[in-house]
Amino acid sequence: MNKQLLASVILVPFAVAAAMIALNQTLNMQLLASVILIPFAVASAAFLLEDLKQIGRVVAFLSWMQLGLIALIVYPLFAGQTERLWLSADFYLTRMDACFVLLTGVVASCALTHGHLFYQREMLAERPPTEKSVRFNYMFAMFFVLAMYAVYLCKNLGWLWICVEFTTLLSAPLVFFSRTKHALEATWKYLIICSVGISFALLGTLFIFASGQHGAVSGGTLRIDELIAIAPKLDPRLLRFGFIFCLLGYGTKAGMFPLHSWLPDAHSEAPAPSSALLSGSLLNCALFSIWRISEVVAASQTSTLMSNVTVWLGTITVLAASLFLIRQYSLKRLFAYSSIENVGVMLVAIGLNAGWLFFLQAVNHSIAKVSLFLLSGNIVQATGKKNLPQQTGLMASAPVWAVLMTMSAFAGTGAPPFGTFLSEWLILMKAMDQHYYVNVALVIIGLSLSFIVVCKHIGKIILGAPNPNLQYFRPLASSAIPALLVISSLCLGLFSGAALWSGTL
Repeated sequence: MNKQLLASVILVPFAVAAAMIALNQTLNMQLLASVILIPFAVASAAFLLEDLKQIGRVVAFLSWMQLGLIALIVYPLFAGQTERLWLSADFYLTRMDACFVLLTGVVASCALTHGHLFYQREMLAERPPTEKSVRFNYMFAMFFVLAMYAVYLCKNLGWLWICVEFTTLLSAPLVFFSRTKHALEATWKYLIICSVGISFALLGTLFIFASGQHGAVSGGTLRIDELIAIAPKLDPRLLRFGFIFCLLGYGTKAGMFPLHSWLPDAHSEAPAPSSALLSGSLLNCALFSIWRISEVVAASQTSTLMSNVTVWLGTITVLAASLFLIRQYSLKRLFAYSSIENVGVMLVAIGLNAGWLFFLQAVNHSIAKVSLFLLSGNIVQATGKKNLPQQTGLMASAPVWAVLMTMSAFAGTGAPPFGTFLSEWLILMKAMDQHYYVNVALVIIGLSLSFIVVCKHIGKIILGAPNPNLQYFRPLASSAIPALLVISSLCLGLFSGAALWSGTL
């Protein structure tokens, strides 16, 4: 009876969205409503279907269907048919937004497709999760993805804050999946630290609202396009305060040093598909929020402050993360700190006011890190251990995983010829053009150190005698998504040049 009641509650918004499709005559609105329908369809399937295998197949199929619908929605933006796809004055898509929406869809589809195999394997573990945990995980994952889509639609700083907060609340259950004391600690740390950060972001949003309330626009505004238009008239002192608090607030959600302490715990305790979502998509949402606010500041009289503060915080984040990488004993924590390093690189791109470079780095980081976390999940499941010293001999025991892990690690650390090398090289060249010579030198030191350290750690698990504790399972199925991602990163590095990415998205 409880399951039927819960399914009925889930189906109510499903029916409302279906009515929106039937009544609305605009094709874009119909397609958008269709995308909104899919998370409710997944939630319904999670509680109506009895077999977890069937649920996994349905979720994988619907996630790719959602990506296809999104591609259909945003096609006019890339075909030059329109500059904006309107939902309302506060919610619409530009080409830049559409790029991030598509990236989120790709990450979610890959993570949830691999999750079908991952959760089947988890049910065979010594301490398997309950079916209820798996069902709720699928449900929250799809609603979490929907919240991230909403972040890119927002063109109002108030709604942006609300949507970012929703991503926190909807992703916290993913961290608590295993229901252990370590998972509970990581979840609470994630909620508390990110809630403090989002409070800073709210205060910053209020400062930005106040900066335009007296003289710039009657009554003030939080709409981003209006703020950019009146940016020279905004009160510079209040705008500076607003930017600093928003940078600290959303920077906490992105894992910016020294506000990063939640990230390694959350990424290491979440199941591998959820870790892939957190690293490959959630960090982009927080950084995108900083980018949106930086657009306002860049158009004002305080643009130099925005650039200097953001570039220096990004530089420090890269250096700090590279040092933290040295003494790591857990595979997933290793890649979590690598994500923090990439956050620093993306902050540098934002500080340089180079949105196209920010997106290019986000694409390459997401592709590589999703592959690394999914492969890490394979290794942890195969060995039953999380620590690096207990995961040696991968090449002798699981050669396909070993090759993909090596290539993914190179891609994640920015080694040529992978796409990350191209994006990091272009960011450093852009910084040189803007005379950030000291920052470029420090970032190069940090990136070089992280490359050496990650190669050292990966080398230890790749090499050595066969691991007797490693149970190599379904090599083709468990390697399909990581292989697809590694090939994509390689293609981005080999076939996309600076000419392809020149201009503004």
